[in-house]
Amino acid sequence: MIKKYLLSGIIIVAIVAGVFAVEYHPTKAHDQAADSNNIKLAYNNKTKAIKGGILQMGLVEDQPFAGIFLPEVTTRDDDVTLAQPLGVSIFKTDKTYKIIDGGAANLRLDAKTKTATITLRKNLKWSDGRSVTAKDLEYPYELVTSPAYQAQTYTEALANIVGMDAYHAGKAKTISGITFTNGQNGRVMQVAMKAMVPGLTQAGSGYLLSSVEPYHYLKAIKPNKLTGAPQVRQHPLSWGPYKIAKVMSGQSITYVRNPYYYGKPAKLAKLQMTSVTTATSAEALKAKKYDIMYGMPATAYPAVSKLKDYVQTGHESLALSSMYFNLGHFDAKQGINIQDRNTPLQNKNLRAAMGYALNLDEINKKFNYGLQMRANTTVPVAFKQFNDKSIKGFPLNLNKANQLLDQAGFKWDAKHEYRLTPAGKAFSLTYLAQNGSENSEVIAQDSIQQWKQIGVNVHLYHNRLADFNTWLDMAVSGTNQAWDITDGNATLSQEPSQAGMFGKGALYNLGHFTSPELTKLIKNIDSPKANNLKYRQAQFKAYQAYMTKEAVVIPKSFSMAWYPVNTRVTGFTTAADSYNNFANIGVSAEAIQ
Repeated sequence: MIKKYLLSGIIIVAIVAGVFAVEYHPTKAHDQAADSNNIKLAYNNKTKAIKGGILQMGLVEDQPFAGIFLPEVTTRDDDVTLAQPLGVSIFKTDKTYKIIDGGAANLRLDAKTKTATITLRKNLKWSDGRSVTAKDLEYPYELVTSPAYQAQTYTEALANIVGMDAYHAGKAKTISGITFTNGQNGRVMQVAMKAMVPGLTQAGSGYLLSSVEPYHYLKAIKPNKLTGAPQVRQHPLSWGPYKIAKVMSGQSITYVRNPYYYGKPAKLAKLQMTSVTTATSAEALKAKKYDIMYGMPATAYPAVSKLKDYVQTGHESLALSSMYFNLGHFDAKQGINIQDRNTPLQNKNLRAAMGYALNLDEINKKFNYGLQMRANTTVPVAFKQFNDKSIKGFPLNLNKANQLLDQAGFKWDAKHEYRLTPAGKAFSLTYLAQNGSENSEVIAQDSIQQWKQIGVNVHLYHNRLADFNTWLDMAVSGTNQAWDITDGNATLSQEPSQAGMFGKGALYNLGHFTSPELTKLIKNIDSPKANNLKYRQAQFKAYQAYMTKEAVVIPKSFSMAWYPVNTRVTGFTTAADSYNNFANIGVSAEAIQ
């Protein structure tokens, strides 16, 4: 399973995969839809694995991957995937992502003293033979929160650590709430908390980080040189079953066994991860070039599902695709979002109307082959205890969209072509749409035409699609005012807290919506009272109702994580309770079948 909690609580913002198409031509392939019956959580190959062998993996990318093996300072989804063989979270979890004993580190929480104690296992070593220390546990907190590193991965959740506010503001040289029971070279780190919140029990919550970094190996590198350093890009250390042997920048990575791994030696002699374009990914599997493919587009499912030598594995993912409205900016000095932009989109009726104008259900049904479904809220359905099924979200309803605009005073112009603001002025909105695939242009134009039906004038940024880097610079900068609407895809952590996406201090609150009521609801969800499940469920219900009423964003889709796996692979699983799974993966034949 590709687990997203290498760095706890961080939202991986990525390009929305262009897997939609608007023109529908029925074919037999359309009948090949994914569902819970034909996508397996794990592939149980009963044939015994051979000794050694090479696993060939493909990573679907239409641009060179970054290859930054330091999750504290990267927000790219591909970097997370590439780092999996090097060690995942230091914490092992059960099926609900609750932290349990048995990982690289164990966790103990003490409600009376308001502390979290993390203890590393005795035989945990880096791939250079040095022991992993308590300082290596603490170092990620420095990388994320020190002003010197300017990481974009800081979230409000970390402010629950005593002394973190002062350190993050540059007013303290150390984090006073983090101490070492047996010194920095020991195995135990204690973290003092302001409050014992429910997220502390979950890997990826953001309240505790789930990573370790080799302080002895990285400490001499200047902060502004860190992300480009060879120690991070070409020769990172590993505590997991494999280490990196060779990096061909942006193209491929070769992994070999880590001789210092604390567990049983990895079954495979070597792993190979290669970048594959979207257009060639299905043909590459047909030609049996890869054992496993990561990041496959939904449009490839009909063709790939027919391949007899591949098993379709996956699970409900924690990915959420949403449409954002630019309502303000992020004040970096204060570390908060401010909703102060002069735009017609400040009117919630306009935002909701634009949501009801989109035909997301039909698009997902016809063109995503069961791998995506329209999202009803910002809480993925994978969080079954918290997603409120009674909320319908924004299904297509042009009549309702027009009624909302009429009620808000957006009258039609004299030609009955577009609507005017309540003040009687013409307006046009800029759509920062991303160039994710060959279908992206069609998708964007369809949305623009749907909005035109309700009288909302929308045009593309510079009248064309934006590439990923342009989108990233504009949407995530927090201050760019050249766009009004955009789409973003966030992979949530294994804890349902919404603070990292929509909190007042969240960098990834791309629309910058804030209100006292929203802040209160988010804090209630993560408060000590929320250790009571019924209370937390009630707060999530109120939160989802508020987000829908205010149309803070338009939730667009939830998705399945899908991984085609060749039948020679052994030990592959996507289960949430698997741990360092690459150590268990093998192959039952020398060549791909």
